Amino acid sequence: FDELKLNLPNDFNKENFTKIDKIFSKLSGKPYSINRIEKILETIDVVTTNEQYMSTKSTVEENIIGNKIDLIFSISETEKIFVKKINIFGNNVTRETVIRNQLEIDEGDPFNEILAQKSINNIKNLNFFKTVNSEILQGKDKSKIININVEEKATGEITAGAGVGTSGGTVAFGIKENNYLGKGIKLNTNFTLAERKSTGIFSIRNPNFQNSDKESMYKIEISEDDQLSSYGYKSNKEGFTVGLNYEQYKDVFFSPTISLYHDNLETDSSASASRKKQEGDYVDAEFSYGLTLNRLDSNFQPREGFQSSFNQTLPIVTDDGIITNSYRMAKFIPMDNDTILSVRFLATAVNSITDDDVRLTKRAYIPQNRLRGFEAGKIGPTDSGDYIGGNYASALNFNASLPQLLSDFQNLDFNLFLDTANVWGVDYDSSLDNSKIRSSTGLAVDWLTPIGPLSFSFAIPLTKADSDKTEGFRFDIGTSF
Repeated sequence: FDELKLNLPNDFNKENFTKIDKIFSKLSGKPYSINRIEKILETIDVVTTNEQYMSTKSTVEENIIGNKIDLIFSISETEKIFVKKINIFGNNVTRETVIRNQLEIDEGDPFNEILAQKSINNIKNLNFFKTVNSEILQGKDKSKIININVEEKATGEITAGAGVGTSGGTVAFGIKENNYLGKGIKLNTNFTLAERKSTGIFSIRNPNFQNSDKESMYKIEISEDDQLSSYGYKSNKEGFTVGLNYEQYKDVFFSPTISLYHDNLETDSSASASRKKQEGDYVDAEFSYGLTLNRLDSNFQPREGFQSSFNQTLPIVTDDGIITNSYRMAKFIPMDNDTILSVRFLATAVNSITDDDVRLTKRAYIPQNRLRGFEAGKIGPTDSGDYIGGNYASALNFNASLPQLLSDFQNLDFNLFLDTANVWGVDYDSSLDNSKIRSSTGLAVDWLTPIGPLSFSFAIPLTKADSDKTEGFRFDIGTSF
């Protein structure tokens, strides 16, 4: 980008568009991106709508000099034309109300080209359709008719995954339906099996609960970790979570949840003293909330923007007063040749307000996708060889997509990654702490095959502790139904 200008009608107040000028000053000298232009048009839409300039038209004039481009955005008022009818065709499974909930413009509203195009983009972001097309027809009495044509696609997914590491393998299996009964409801069932550990999760998400524009969430979880033969203990955990997620302010989302879990830990004579101390049954009723600032250009495969979220879990009824705080951040940066750079950060802290030791099932671990090249849960402090997690965990991830690599193969996506992470802090015995920055680098490949998506990751650990368990190769495969 070189020079960017904004032309306004004479009766528009230029002070209302100072936000646009700030965006222009930030973009000057930055790499060209169509997503940035769409962001400008979206900001223009917000300003004109707030100032009641409902019937507007925005055009862009380009002037390319060398490897730089000048852009002149022109906004003009148009004759007030109202939307008479919006027709939707091709949705044999998806209910029409699901599609209409994505519309930024409705029947009877003044016609606005910007809002009409934004509505089409919202429908595409549902990811329920192969194609989404629209046509605008001239109606009678200065009105418009909008026809929206969609082509549906399979929204169910069956996935399977496996990893091979230094201490054996892990297997995962899942079934997901992203548009249950055509209502936009997401169902997800996932099972993970390792040598002595298993986890099962079933969740339901309704993006428009009771037509309230609030997303509801229900989750049932059960897990077992049988280490009696190795470390003298066995833990079982089962429970459920219910919650909401909704936009409280512009781009700011609030997500309160309530959960109830039963946790059981049994030991034998070979267990460590710390394990024997925690033996028994626990019932935890907790309240959690999250605050998220979402400035991504799209929630589905974002190319630009950032997302920042803070989550906290507070005890309602508990035996040991555990509080969990976590922070997540993701930043996406478009580069030349359609390369997308992304940076992600995670930090978690788990502590007890009653000075009790944090239980095994409550301690902090690094998610598997945050530290490739290592087995899930097999880094950090150990107690007699058992990986016990920590009071603190953090991860920093860098990723670069490489669309120019083997560009003739459109079904292949290559990504270079650098993962770093650490797990540390043992409240009951500081001598067990094993703080060290773990890191790995490698190549991730996503391949869209005739039977479904296939993902590979090849990782090489760069730094690790002697006790860490590595996993150099992992694959996942899925299909649609």
